[in-house]
Amino acid sequence: MFSPIKRFANTPVMRPLKDAEQPRPTPTPGASPSPRPDSFEPSKPSPTPSPSPGKAPPGYGTGTPAAPPAPLTPPSTDPSNPTPPMEVRPSKSDRYNDRPAGADIDTIVLHHTADGSDRNSLTTLTGDTDGQGIFKKGEQWLKDKKNGKVSAHYMIGKDGTIYQLVGDEKRAWHAGDGSLRGDGKDVNDRSIGIEIVNEGDGKDGYTDEQYKALEQLVPYLAKRYDVPAGNVVGHKETNPQKKDPSENFDFDRIVRATEKKVG
Repeated sequence: MFSPIKRFANTPVMRPLKDAEQPRPTPTPGASPSPRPDSFEPSKPSPTPSPSPGKAPPGYGTGTPAAPPAPLTPPSTDPSNPTPPMEVRPSKSDRYNDRPAGADIDTIVLHHTADGSDRNSLTTLTGDTDGQGIFKKGEQWLKDKKNGKVSAHYMIGKDGTIYQLVGDEKRAWHAGDGSLRGDGKDVNDRSIGIEIVNEGDGKDGYTDEQYKALEQLVPYLAKRYDVPAGNVVGHKETNPQKKDPSENFDFDRIVRATEKKVG
């Protein structure tokens, strides 16, 4: 049974006073409360700012792509013979040298790369294995050791992209031992070499895009350097031991385009 005091406190008159909100104690100013004794989280020092990585490369973090490499040969200033669009992929400097003093460009030599891959062909012709891993570097080293280092002034990709690899004024190493119609003069000294990406087995077809690129590049070079259409030749015409370009290459198509430009 409830005592008389409890019964009185629960009467309708006193219940509202009982249920009224009690005042909250005012916090005493002072130090922050100590951490819980059972807390295992260690205190964390303030982070130290990382040192500056230095000046960012041009365009970094701005959405602006880095500037492409400059052309290896100054573009043509002849409005009737503009330089075709091309992508610059410089060969390493140990894959070409200077032409002999006084040597003029009077020949254009076409080749097939004997590889159906643009990337592999570029690696072979430029010696650039950056970003391709240690195995690719080793493979290229062995290839250079076995066959010697090679290069060309231009390469035509399967999609028709014209790659510029060596400046026109330099002597690229594309024709090896050979001469023009047996005249005894080193063909590399006097020529521009163009490699066309193709297996060279007579089965791998040359793409229409490649032909269109050659119909731009070869006549342009012929006019710029006064190369007669008759001096646009295949590698096999400078060295009887060579077979490139392969038999399924339509050479006449390129000669006709060149004749229209230079006569």
